Formats: sequence, C-alpha cells, structure tokens
Amino acid sequence: MQRLDSATVSVFVPRYFSFLQKTKNESAMTEHDDNTATTTTTSDAMGNSDIQREKVAANMEKKPPSFARRHIKCLSFVCAIVISCILVAAVVPPVLLVNRQNNPVAPPESTSTALPEQHRDPNDHPPPLRDPFNNTAQANVYTPPLNEPFPYGKTPIRGINLGGWLVTEPFITPSLYDQFNSSAGVIDEWTLCKALGPEEARRQLTQHYDTFITEDDFRKIARMGFNHVRIPTGHWAIETKEDEPYVPKVAWQYLLRGVQWARKYGLRVMIELHTAPGSQNGWNHSGRKGEIRWLNGTHGEENANRTMRIVESMVKFFDKPAWRDVAPIFGVLNEPAIFRIHTKPVQQWYKDSYHTLRNVTQDGGPYLTYHDGFIGLDSWNGFFDTEHVYKRMFLETHMYMIFDDHLVSMSHDQQAKFPCGAWRTTLRNSMRSAAPTMVGEFSMATNDCGKYLNGVGLGTRYEGTLQEGTAVQQPVCPNCSCAHTEDWKNWDKEYKDFLNSFIEHQMDAFETSSVGWFFWTYKTEDHINPHWDYSLGWEKGWIPQDVNNRTHSCDPQ
Repeated sequence: MQRLDSATVSVFVPRYFSFLQKTKNESAMTEHDDNTATTTTTSDAMGNSDIQREKVAANMEKKPPSFARRHIKCLSFVCAIVISCILVAAVVPPVLLVNRQNNPVAPPESTSTALPEQHRDPNDHPPPLRDPFNNTAQANVYTPPLNEPFPYGKTPIRGINLGGWLVTEPFITPSLYDQFNSSAGVIDEWTLCKALGPEEARRQLTQHYDTFITEDDFRKIARMGFNHVRIPTGHWAIETKEDEPYVPKVAWQYLLRGVQWARKYGLRVMIELHTAPGSQNGWNHSGRKGEIRWLNGTHGEENANRTMRIVESMVKFFDKPAWRDVAPIFGVLNEPAIFRIHTKPVQQWYKDSYHTLRNVTQDGGPYLTYHDGFIGLDSWNGFFDTEHVYKRMFLETHMYMIFDDHLVSMSHDQQAKFPCGAWRTTLRNSMRSAAPTMVGEFSMATNDCGKYLNGVGLGTRYEGTLQEGTAVQQPVCPNCSCAHTEDWKNWDKEYKDFLNSFIEHQMDAFETSSVGWFFWTYKTEDHINPHWDYSLGWEKGWIPQDVNNRTHSCDPQ
C-alpha cells in the first residue's frame, strides 16, 4: 500500500477543510434561498383562495430540502473519519512485529511471521489470542522452558537438522532436479534457479518452502524428544547481487516462520549460514558447485567480506529480545573447506567474525559455532582461548562414516561399535584441548549409495564409480552393491536392529563426550534416501521413539 508523505498531507489537509467550509456556506445559502422562496409563496397564497393555499402547501410538501442540507452532519462526520485515517496512515508508520530499525537483514514488507491458519470446525469457539512471543513452552520434561536458560554442557543438545528445506540439495529433494535432462547441467541451487528463470524459480521454491516443512513437522519433532532444531539457511535469504540467479529473500520469511513454530513447541533453534557468496567449499550444498571463490580465487576477499556483513546482520536481528530465547545458537558458516583454502586465512576470518559479532551482542548473544573445516579437531588445540576471549562458542564437527573407505568396509558389528571408541575419544580430547565441541551433523548411513548423495550423476565410492572429488578406481567394498541398499521396504529385522544400535551408539557417544548433537536430516523427499531420513526410521521403528529413552549405550549397565 502506498503511503502519503508529510508534505502531501500538509497540502491536502488545508484544502480539505477549505472544501468543507465551502460546502457549509453553500448549504447555508441554499437554505436561505429555500426559506425566501417559501416565504414568497406563502405570502402570495394568503391573498388567494383556499384552493390555491392547498396547492401551495402540497407543492411545499413535495419539494424536499437540498441533499447537502439534509446530510451535512453525516457528510461532515464521514469526512472527518476519512481524513483522520489518512493522517494516521501518513504520520504513524505501520507497527511491525519486530523492530527492524537499522537492520539490513529484514527483507521487504512481504516478510511475515504469521503462522498458517489451521482448519477449524465452524461450530468451535475461536481460540484465545496468543502472544506470538510467548516463551513459556517446554519441548519435554528433560528440557527447560524457553524462558529459562538452557544448561549447555550439563544437559546435552539433542537436535535434528531441517536439511533440504531453505537450501535445496539434490539427494534430499530430487524432484526439483529430475525435471531437467542430465545435459542441462542442473546440479545445485545456482543452476536450478538459472534454468528455471526468476519467476518460475520463485514459484517452485515458494511451493517447496510451503510444503516440505510445515507446523506439523515441528509438532512431531517435539514428540520425538528433541530439544533443538538446526535450520540451514542460504545467504540469498538475506541478500543477492544482480548477477546471482538465486531467489532473493523469500526464504527469510520461512526461516522466521520456522522459528515461530519452534517457539510454539518449546524447541530451541540453531540458525546456521549454510552457504557463502562464492561458495566456501565448492560442493552443491554451498549453493554453487565448482570453484571456491570465498577467501580464494576471483573475488575471494570480496565474498568473505560480504559474508561477514551477512552474519553480522543475522546475529543483530536474532539477538533482539523477541528472538533471543528461542534462537540461542548461531552457526557462523557451514563446512568451509579449509584443506583447500589454507588454514591461516580461514582462522583469521574466524577471529574477525567472532569479534565483529561480539561487538553486536556484547557479553551475551547466541552461542557461536565454528566448523573444524575438515582439518581434524586436534588442529584446533590451543587456537580458541575460551578462558579469556572466546566465550559462548562451540567448535563444530560433522561425523560421517561414509567418507572413510576403511570405515565403509567394516562389518556391521564393527560399525555399530565404532562411535563408542575412536569418535568418543576424539571428542573428549577436543573438549579438553580445543573448545566445547558439538557434533552438528551425523547420519545412520554406512555407505554412499543414496541417490545423488555425492552429486547429480557422480557415482559412488561403494561401487568404485565416483567420478569427481575423491575419485576412486576400485570399489571400497569389492563384494558389495548399491542395488538394494536403499530399498527399505525389504530390509530384514537383523539390518533394522543394526541401524538401531548404530544410531543409538552415536547419540550416546556424542552426548557423553561433547555438548551434544544434531542428526542429518529430518526427512528426504518420498523417503528416497532412508539412511538419512529420521522421520521414516521413527515411523518404522529402527529409530528410538523418544531420543531421551534409548535401548543401546556405549557403557551398558
């Protein structure tokens, strides 16, 4: 809606009152003329016969008073209301749900935290009004309500990732990518949006945001026993440049909607920047596969500085009182490939970003997480001075079995026990020598057979067909095949029992040797990749019904 500025109002208001005065004067003149005419007619009639007087009287009864005279009070009242509304609209800005003054992260008016309307029986009484920022909800009895501090380090983070929602990935939502022939080269969100064009990309992604994750999913996540949700977010939710094909800012309103749903069910949110301008690792889930242009190559410094501004804006927004309790963790950047960029520039960017963000939040603010960059947790020993400088921060690592040829070739029994040994030891050492450590991603996959897991059309390590990256010439499991590994409907009880012990051993190892964990991921489209699909395992029984009550542990009593 177009609003009037103060200059327009200053011209319009005097003109309106001048018009109103003119209308009243004309009305008075009309009334005077009517009275004069009536007097003359009556005077003439007095000298005539009774019949003439009756005719005059009849004519007077037929002639109504003028419209202005009859309705002047009503017109004045209506006009006064209209002009008052115009004045209010011009002078008083719309009341926003959140104060966004000097906040570059807030997208245009289209942003809304309003939750979708729920179907209601028309005979039901309307629900009572609810404060949208009420923080009294509690996810479960093991978790404090949102308006109480979460005791990180004492109560473990038990979280789930909403992968593939606000940052699409071919292996999570393959239908978005299968609409193109392989020759089209649509392999990531950059090429997807470019192939679709601005309008169709906006339409398809908006539909995806609307349907892939809904309020019912947050309700279910709370029932599963989780206390945190990690929401990967693309930088295009905040800003885009003219030469970037991403759909700008639409994802932001869905991020806020997701946070509001989490608030409703007492879930805390880790908001995480999953992509950086230029790509921080060259993988498809960074938004653009290929060359790394973040702290590296063409425009590397420019893109790193732009990323700094983006995370500063996001933290400034979520550090406001309205969001602080429900969004207590912020992932500064997902998986920068330090082993390809070099260590020193990334470590300096980590330091600079920490001080930039703490200048915004001062002593408080969200916990900040920094990914280990795949150089090993022990490479960070002594880097973070958590006693004097780096407060309220976690060192984040992602633990996957499938990217290690040795682990993939193990027997199922060895794989199920592995988290309780080497991984638990690694995490304990990191907690002691580096910083409070968190497992931001893990899964129950023991091979890389999932559709598009390594990328569109790239093959697998498992069968020796991987064509890019860590290409392999021989199968890592010579006697294995991907033919039926993802056919979950035909998994036997023995395999389901293995999956149950494997995932529960990971949960136990991670929460007894670190500050907690987030499973990757909540769901895949049509359960296409079941080893990465928590909701499927929860429904079918090879994942615990309540993550707070499990069967397997690393140290059985």
